[in-house]
Amino acid sequence: MWRFSFDRKTGDLVIADVGQDQEEEIDFQAHGTGAGANYGWSVFEGDRRNKPGNAPGAIRPVLVTLHSDGNCAIIGGYVVRDPSLSLYGRYVYGDLCKPGIRSVTLTRGHASGDRPTGLSIAEMSSFGQDSRGRVYAISINGPVYRLAPR
Repeated sequence: MWRFSFDRKTGDLVIADVGQDQEEEIDFQAHGTGAGANYGWSVFEGDRRNKPGNAPGAIRPVLVTLHSDGNCAIIGGYVVRDPSLSLYGRYVYGDLCKPGIRSVTLTRGHASGDRPTGLSIAEMSSFGQDSRGRVYAISINGPVYRLAPR
């Protein structure tokens, strides 16, 4: 798993989970639900069957990215709660092998409006959030960037 976070406003849990060799996934669990949830590994990788077996009650990912599209290791971020950003209420995420930061709206069992933010960080390795809700992105190359209004 490459990062999970809680939405600081709702308490919802978002998990960015690195796959095996074909798919990466984002899982969503609404606040107050999901104790002991089964996200299907290792029977499933993302939304595809990875091997024979059972995954009782497995919860499907809300978003899947593919290695065939240049992804290799999903980097989970945060639901943006910085009111100065147009991304407010959207979850930001990226991938180690693909430099663009993306954003998506998440709800129970569903992701919508997945799109690029126009921000790009090569070899992104993590996101962070400060006490004021400002979101940062970090590169393996060293720089730390803060998402800020244009």
